[in-house]
Amino acid sequence: MNSTKESTANAEAFRRLVESRPILTGMARAGEVIPGMKPNTVLHSGPEIEFAAMRGAHRQGIVGALLFEGIARDEKEAIGMIEAGEIDIRAANDFNSGAPGSGITSSSMAVLVVEEKTSGIRAFAPPIEGAQGGGLGGWGVCNPAIRENLRKIAGTFAPLFTRVLASCGGIDVKTLFAEGLTMGDEEHTRQVATDALFFTRMAAASAAAGLTAEERCTLLDYLGSCRRFVHHIGCATAVAALKSAANVQHATMVTAMGGNGVEFGIKLSGRGEQWFTAPSPTFTGRYFSPEYSDRDSSPWLGDSSNVEAFGLGGMAAGAAPILIRSRGGDVASGAAQTAEMAKICLGENPQFLIPMLDGRRVPCGIDARKVLETGILPMMHGGILSREGGQIGVGYARTPLECFRRALN
Repeated sequence: MNSTKESTANAEAFRRLVESRPILTGMARAGEVIPGMKPNTVLHSGPEIEFAAMRGAHRQGIVGALLFEGIARDEKEAIGMIEAGEIDIRAANDFNSGAPGSGITSSSMAVLVVEEKTSGIRAFAPPIEGAQGGGLGGWGVCNPAIRENLRKIAGTFAPLFTRVLASCGGIDVKTLFAEGLTMGDEEHTRQVATDALFFTRMAAASAAAGLTAEERCTLLDYLGSCRRFVHHIGCATAVAALKSAANVQHATMVTAMGGNGVEFGIKLSGRGEQWFTAPSPTFTGRYFSPEYSDRDSSPWLGDSSNVEAFGLGGMAAGAAPILIRSRGGDVASGAAQTAEMAKICLGENPQFLIPMLDGRRVPCGIDARKVLETGILPMMHGGILSREGGQIGVGYARTPLECFRRALN
């Protein structure tokens, strides 16, 4: 490809990314809002992968989704239906969706809805499952309590959530995240301040939304039980913004990143919806218990890496000294990480300020050409999942170089 064409195309893709206006508009059942979603469709994180090759969180999550939907009566029947080709198992990003961990989404599950106002593109992600934590959508775990919780989220919380957002015109997610960045969050593995900001906005909006006192308490109790609710909002937001910058001919800017525990894939704006894959990277990090080690951890599994491509997480390490310190670093190493990531990006997001770095903005717009030229790989923050399902730690991984080689070949 002509380098002048690439530069011009990348400037356009980058402009679309930084000028995107993702607005959180509500929550609804996946089958009602995700185009192409069928009753027998189950979405998962990362590039498409055969069921036989899947790791624990995906395998048990897809079976769990079929039990939740009532499509299968037990695990044996579910696997039989999958092997017979009766279940439509697809990559979530290909359906404008994406979530942390397993990313398991079936038609009756509730999903967050984020609309990018300039392009009209909508993107989705299942919400954090309240006191159940990652549950089915994040950890691929399904049991009677989780199934009942999912029904309650879709049937009770989602309609209340949407009524509140409709009454206030939705929530501007970039503005919310910009404020959180100034308070020590990097918006991938740390959202302490941003969660509080979001809860405050929802509490204020719910007071003017016409909800009864009981309805308001029901909704706010649910939101209050959720740790890192905005992380899932961030996943849907990143997909919406990145999709708005996709399909710019000749552009080499990354518009998707995700792993399925076996392969990790990226998409480039100029290459449309084509995945370019390599073996999923392993984590470096801290485990929640000494009983866990690298032998127990799954290679990268999840679509939360889109948050990195959007320009947060590892890109914004300099904004989150508490997070960096928790893994043995300091303020200087966080700043150095952000500076390193800037070398492979097309520019900075003018809305995302890092106050402690003398007014510097967060780098964004990963350019596959710069990755190959410099040999610097995107450093992605994330949760460490067990090979059997469930989260066992936090850390980081580097995007495989081979993805970029194949994308530009």
